[in-house]
Amino acid sequence: MSSIDQVLSKFDLRELESALERRRGREERELTRLVAKRRTLEAELRKLDARIKTAQSTAARARKPSKRRPNARRLNDISLADALEMVLKGRKRPVHYKTLTETVVARKLYRTKSQNLLSTVAVTLKRDRRFKKVEAGYYALR
Repeated sequence: MSSIDQVLSKFDLRELESALERRRGREERELTRLVAKRRTLEAELRKLDARIKTAQSTAARARKPSKRRPNARRLNDISLADALEMVLKGRKRPVHYKTLTETVVARKLYRTKSQNLLSTVAVTLKRDRRFKKVEAGYYALR
């Protein structure tokens, strides 16, 4: 006799049927739980798909080239401070910031479409440590 036959001979039919019924009940509960979890995950997946689709359309719109106006960084190879330094290197005496601005524009060292280049030059001279204020409006290299 095989080993399974020996095990089965120890139980009666009612005990085996009740054991099978308990096992079937556990498996059905597990199946119900797994189906519910699957529905939840599918709902989450639909939400994620919608978010991905939204993000992709936003990214596609962002990739379209916009018509940007050129700014000073794209017009010039050097910064305004570098251009001012070049002008001041050729001078022995302090120079007024209006004269500096006119010289930079005349030599075409720095191009801009700004309407307030004079103010930009004044702020650059004040903030950059390469320049020192000698008297009102006059600057020299440190």
